[in-house]
Amino acid sequence: MRDLRHLILFENLLQDAHNDLVAQAKGEGNIALGYTCSYIPEVLLNLNGCFATRLRAPRSGAPNIATYYLTNRNCPFTSCLLERGVEGGYNYLDALFSSETCAAMDRAQEHFERLNLVENDKFFTTHLDAPLKNDPDSIEFYKNQIILKILKPLNTVYGIDISEASLLDAIK
Repeated sequence: MRDLRHLILFENLLQDAHNDLVAQAKGEGNIALGYTCSYIPEVLLNLNGCFATRLRAPRSGAPNIATYYLTNRNCPFTSCLLERGVEGGYNYLDALFSSETCAAMDRAQEHFERLNLVENDKFFTTHLDAPLKNDPDSIEFYKNQIILKILKPLNTVYGIDISEASLLDAIK
């Protein structure tokens, strides 16, 4: 029973995407890197000065506004993320990463950019073209996609160190 208070703390953190831990990290000057898909290598989003935050839309209702921009036949997760974005729920983000593996999420992410849903002049989105095979050519392609669409933009836009030492430190 003593541990119940800790469970309540974590349960409360799950109630909002922009929770106390996110606010603390942003307050310390860290860059919030949102991602929507397991094809995005979360560990590499935790470079020095950055932190990864998987987009969620807890306590979502009907995504009425999102269905204006997306078909109502899209998956509810995608629609709820776009709805929360329209509501301003992701204004803490500095970048948003997704992959081309889900057309519905791809459309939602395009709307983040087109509708300027995040109030940050440096905010950018990128779509990783993740291969769906596990052979040497696909791995090389995936590596190049990560460099081109995640690491280089982080370095260019925010000055994040993307050296091999920095990458290895994030992996540790």
